[in-house]
Parts: sequence; C-alpha cells; structure tokens
Amino acid sequence: MYAAVEQGPVLCSDSNILCLSWKGRVPKSEKEKPVCRRRYYEEGWLATGNGRGVVGVTFTSSHCRRDRNTPQRINFNLRGHNSEVVLVRWNEPYQKLATCDADGGIFVWIQYEGRWSVELVNDRGAQVSDFTWSHDGTQALISYRDGFVLVGSVSGQRHWSSEINLESQITCGIWTPDDQQVLFGTADGQVIVMDCHGRMLAHVLLHEADGILSMSWNYPAFLVEDSSESDTDSDDYSPPQDGPAAYPIPVQNVKPLLTVSFTSGDISLMNNYDDLSPTVIRSGLKEVVAQWCTQGDLLAVAGMERQTQLSDLPNGPLLKSAMVKFYNVRGEHIFTLDTLVQVRACVRHSLGALCSHARPPVNTREWVIL
Repeated sequence: MYAAVEQGPVLCSDSNILCLSWKGRVPKSEKEKPVCRRRYYEEGWLATGNGRGVVGVTFTSSHCRRDRNTPQRINFNLRGHNSEVVLVRWNEPYQKLATCDADGGIFVWIQYEGRWSVELVNDRGAQVSDFTWSHDGTQALISYRDGFVLVGSVSGQRHWSSEINLESQITCGIWTPDDQQVLFGTADGQVIVMDCHGRMLAHVLLHEADGILSMSWNYPAFLVEDSSESDTDSDDYSPPQDGPAAYPIPVQNVKPLLTVSFTSGDISLMNNYDDLSPTVIRSGLKEVVAQWCTQGDLLAVAGMERQTQLSDLPNGPLLKSAMVKFYNVRGEHIFTLDTLVQVRACVRHSLGALCSHARPPVNTREWVIL
C-alpha cells in the first residue's frame, strides 16, 4: 500500500484553515440514475472553513493531466459568518453544505445556477460540538457543548430536541448506520444513546479517565447507488423529487465497527456501543483523527508523535513529525506515513496531507476528507 504526499514549497494563506469536508461530483444528467463511483471519487468539491469566517469551496481533481472539462467556475468564497468557521459538512444526496462558526451560528448553503446562497440559518448562541447528516441525507444531528442536542430535517424543520444534563461536555455525535439511533460522546468517556425520536436508551462508560474525541463507523457516510457506466462532465445538480429513494443502501462486505477515538491516542474498535471486549489500538499519537476508507476495511489514524523533539531550522519555523498510521479491521498495523509539519499547523489536517487516493497493492481503497 502507498499514500502520496505532494512535495513542494509550503503554500501560505492569509488565514488558518480550521476544517475540511469533501464530496464527490454528481453530474446533473445522472440525477435519476446510479452514480458512477469511479468518476465520483476522481473529482469533486472541497469545502474549507478558516479563521476569518470565510468558507471556501474549490473544485478538485485527481486526473489533472487528462483533457476533461471543468466547471465554469472552480472557486467560491462564501461569506456570512461573524467568527471563525470550525465545522463544514457536506450533504451529498441533497448537495447542500452545512457550516458552523465558533459562536454557534449554523448556515446551510445551496448552489443554484452557478451561485451559492444561504438556505437556512440557526443560531442558539452556544458553541456547536458536532454536526452530522444522516446517511440518507434527510436529517441533521446537532450537538452543543452545553448538552443541548437537536435533530431536524434537511429542509430546516425541527423533529426533536433534548437537554442532556451532564457534568462534562458533549464532544461529538453520530448516527448509527441504519439512522435509527444517535450516539453522543462526552469529555469524561461516556457514550449516550438515544433513538431517532429522542428517547433515552442508554448511558455507557467506555473509559473512566479518558475523554472521547470523536466517533465514526466503517460505513459509507452517505448512501449512493453505484454504477459502472457514466462519463458525463456536467456539474450542475438538483436532487430528485423523491429524495433519498434514489440512493439505496450499497452492498457492504465488512460488518460495521464503531470507532471511538480517545484523548490518550487510543482507538477502540467495537461491534456496538455496549461491546465488552473491543479491539484497542494504541496509536502513540496525540490529538488523533481517525477515518475509514470508503470500503471500510482500512483505517487511517493521523496525529502528532508524542515524543518528538522540536528543532529550530535555520531561517524557518519549528517543525515536528506528523504521522498517519494505517490499520485493518482487526486493529493490526499495516503502514506508517511520516512527514514534517509546522508546529502551528492544525493536527486535524494530517489526513488532508494524503492524496485523495490511498491504494494497497491489489484492491483500490480511497479516502475522502470528512
């Protein structure tokens, strides 16, 4: 297996990039047909949020040497946030973009006739800890640091909300693969389980002295039907009238694993939230970010090496080692990618240092930025 990192001069920006989200390109002419997954992963749109409250949307391609048409406009700067943008999340079935700022403001953007506009705005005045779309794209799960959680429709209608009284903060929230339950991780190592109607189901303590950073499944983020026949280049898209019905569940060869990342750098691979004997990965990294490949059989874990000594390079900034480690579904280490990054760089961009495709020798696995 290999993963490629672009070698070249460090590019500078007038503002720190704080978050990333990538989606595949869905051609307009295929809105009522299965999506060509081969083309879907070759090109798409990258959304970024920065410290100046600007959301960037940029067309990306992994076949830049080929003679293929690109959209008429490939860069957009979306303005409206009054503080730094800390979360960006694509909704692929409905082709919408949710963005959250440090003050708790949430915008949902849509593209129409080549222009982006704000469709929905939500502002509680409290910090958002996580925002996640359901796998069919019809619902949004919003969790706040003060314990308030909310589920609403893609069109902005509130389905239910609840105030979870905890001594610690909620750090993340995810949907189960069937979208029938939601799980919340906390800073004191608990997982809180609620059903899709807001009823409390369980409190499970996973670790007494270790907070939960994030949770995920080795399962597609969105349900998009695959097709091997398509070669259109049109980029405009409007979702079908019947919504997610056009995106049936794909065939999965790997049983979904709940992946829980802790502040210590450990990662638990669990069959469910109540798994009493999870597989534990000791990554040895700090501020880890974990992401499964699209086929769900390889896990990339990015972070900073804990024992690295800083060195002051001549005429340059302090550098230290950022690492991406790859594991299989049994938690076995496969490969490590090591690279130097500036100290001030955000650790959550370590996975973004990879090219869009990370390939083993035989079968192709592909990573997309979440």
